[in-house]
Amino acid sequence: MLAYTVPVLLIVLLGAWLRRGRWTPEGFFPAIEWFSFYIAFPALLFINTARLDFSGSALRDLTAATLLPTLAMVGLLVMALPLARRLPDPSRSSIIQGAVRPSTYFGLAVASLLFAPDAAALVMLALAICLPVVNVVAVAALAWWGGTRVGPARVAAMLAKNPIILATLAGGLVNGLGITVPAPLANGLDIVGGASLALGLVCVGGGLDFRWSSARPLALGATSALKLLALPLLAVLTCRLLGADDDVTRAACFYAALPTASNAYIMARQMGGDAPLMASLITLQTLLAVVTVPLALQLPVWLPG
Repeated sequence: MLAYTVPVLLIVLLGAWLRRGRWTPEGFFPAIEWFSFYIAFPALLFINTARLDFSGSALRDLTAATLLPTLAMVGLLVMALPLARRLPDPSRSSIIQGAVRPSTYFGLAVASLLFAPDAAALVMLALAICLPVVNVVAVAALAWWGGTRVGPARVAAMLAKNPIILATLAGGLVNGLGITVPAPLANGLDIVGGASLALGLVCVGGGLDFRWSSARPLALGATSALKLLALPLLAVLTCRLLGADDDVTRAACFYAALPTASNAYIMARQMGGDAPLMASLITLQTLLAVVTVPLALQLPVWLPG
């Protein structure tokens, strides 16, 4: 398993090295972050979602096995966080993001190395199902607990402009209507989308912050444990209750075990969340995921149906 996660970590660390290198051109990271977030990654999400097979019991089981644990985790945190009275509201929003948002770049890069094409397609399907939901949860948490209160109209506007949500929904609409994307366009989107994984992982590395002096150790450790260990356990238990097949179980478990999303830091900074805590969560979870993802994928073995 380390043969599949370590190469991804090395590309992430390359990004961290480039960020700190004096020879890296000024404006390099803002440019590739913009291109990756607004062009390349949406192209990948759109064309892959448009091609997915949304039929059969796999869709039903995968939807339940990914969304139910995610919503259960959100519900648990919404009830538990107010009990931590010394925790500032902005930190609560970062904990919500850190506990449920997946690093799509990390997930797709590892899945392409680890799984056969059919199983990798299930991981993509899990992302297509959950990305709109977790982005809505993140925006809602930041709107409620962020340092700057925003009204429903602004929240709706932010969601409507989110390229990840738009690309995923557009791909799902094309898929649902049975529209075949013309080959020249599809091939072009494949080329552009293929660049998103390497660029995205470099951007993840560029965003790592190893200065944890301002982080909250208890929040950092507890949130990482919930995301990397508890959430995949909930996913596997849900699959067992549903009687889902092995491929769906592994895909759901893998999705749930992914470290938190790198662009959660940008959202936290823009909407008044705890950006230092968010940066620390991204850094710690990305490093731990090299070990915890292989560990989590053993859960279906340890919890036989």
